[in-house]
Amino acid sequence: MKRAAAVAAVAMLVPLAPLLISLTTQEPGSKTSQKAGREAPEKPLARGTAQIRLLGINDFHGHLERSGESAGAASLAASLDRYERAYTIRVHAGDMVSASPLVSAHFHDEPTILAMNEMGFDVGTLGNHEFDEGREEMQRLIRGGQREGSEDTSDPDFPGATFPYVAANTLDRETGGPILPPYTVVERDGVKVGFIGVTTLETPGIIIPDAAQEFRFADISQTVNRHAAELQDRGVEAIVVLAHSGALDTDLGGTTDEIVTETKQMDDSVDAVFSGHTHNRLDLRVAGKPVVQAEEYGTHFGVVDLSVDRASGEVTGSEAKVVSVRRNGISPDPEVAGLVEKYGDRVASLSDRVVGTAGERIGPSPTEAGESALGNFVADGQRRIAGTDFALVPTGGLRTNITPGPVTYGGLFSVQPSGRDLIKVELNGGQIRRALERQYRSDGRDHRLAVSGLRYAHDPSRPLGQRVTSLTLPGGAPVDRNATYTVAVNGFLAAGGGDFEVFTEGRDPVTVGTDIGALARHAGGLPQPFVAPDPDERPRVALAG
Repeated sequence: MKRAAAVAAVAMLVPLAPLLISLTTQEPGSKTSQKAGREAPEKPLARGTAQIRLLGINDFHGHLERSGESAGAASLAASLDRYERAYTIRVHAGDMVSASPLVSAHFHDEPTILAMNEMGFDVGTLGNHEFDEGREEMQRLIRGGQREGSEDTSDPDFPGATFPYVAANTLDRETGGPILPPYTVVERDGVKVGFIGVTTLETPGIIIPDAAQEFRFADISQTVNRHAAELQDRGVEAIVVLAHSGALDTDLGGTTDEIVTETKQMDDSVDAVFSGHTHNRLDLRVAGKPVVQAEEYGTHFGVVDLSVDRASGEVTGSEAKVVSVRRNGISPDPEVAGLVEKYGDRVASLSDRVVGTAGERIGPSPTEAGESALGNFVADGQRRIAGTDFALVPTGGLRTNITPGPVTYGGLFSVQPSGRDLIKVELNGGQIRRALERQYRSDGRDHRLAVSGLRYAHDPSRPLGQRVTSLTLPGGAPVDRNATYTVAVNGFLAAGGGDFEVFTEGRDPVTVGTDIGALARHAGGLPQPFVAPDPDERPRVALAG
């Protein structure tokens, strides 16, 4: 859904300082005005109540095409259109790009930004994955321009996002100032709504260290409260937070996870929170504020309806829900469908290439000890292709299943969409044990590693740093603490990502390919149809005792 060209031009000129942006409003019930640009109705009198609808998504990760995991961008666009009201604002809470399927990743996620432009988003914020390729690439996707050295896969006329990104707590480490505007204001039906963007404090530990060193991430609620006060000083009373920060254990309606804790500490001037990062459904009310998160990959979207007093600008009521995207019974948006088809056709020769045949479903669901068939399969492929003694794979990067039947390169890319280099490095047995110990975190959010070429047992009840109780070769011989072994890891681990600094101590690192290349060659080089090592029959990871 396109906005008026004038609106797009204003949104592209995003200064690096707090700003107010007033967007034109849409004529009630006018579908034509949605596509051609919104006409501003006569300015209403400053009385009565304005009804403002907010539609939001999170953690889209470039899932443009319809698949088993996603309804696709065209169906998402059509579903958003169906929930459009006369006065609607569309938002996102980050991780819209990176770790994307091949149709977006091959073109450096430019197709996803273009799809968001077509769908008419008004404002978004940064997730941790927007930092995956560093500051320069993150800002290029927002501001536009061709990616240097990628003339075949990057458009020289790529416009960037035609809507502002806000990021209040992501600060330049040297200057201390925000790297993007901390907030923006969108006007609908005579009232102004302020949007403040924030990103999880986990970000430095889950992005490549070289990228993390450029930034400092300030406390979420303190940052929100400071900028909320600034917005009120500017006469903006309706305030919404776009937070790439989530929560997990919400079955009973509450949790101590980050966004719940931070929302409790936000000032009463904040009226609603759109959440992201944890890829689950949140539909909570925390300290009187609706908090919504719409799962992942565009399968759902959050709806928050605000009643705003025109005279004071204050929110007088709010309702929220999370809605499933309709795959059937609704026609996909033709403009978005055409965009996705264009890029799908361009990458089809690579994406549709069959590399093997899976004899069974191979998934990432872990055993009680923390081992999965998919993790074993990927780790075996990296060890085999790199020709190393061991392989260690971060399971957080494994996104979906390998399904039975013909397996394409594009399908495998969706399983492991990080696109990292595969590194062969030398480590001693003591360093390998330290790497395994770094899986366990004090906050309980362990960063698990799949393994190949070794076995270990761990005891979750023991103190951090002492949980690995045994470490052996497959035949049972202990891994020698002082002996040198060759290990295959991806570029994220090799750089010390995820707080696995021990891998930076490795000697003689050599790039031997890519992680997706190793996975494709492994799948194609096995007896067909291939299967994965069963963690129940021959476990590599065990619980001690």
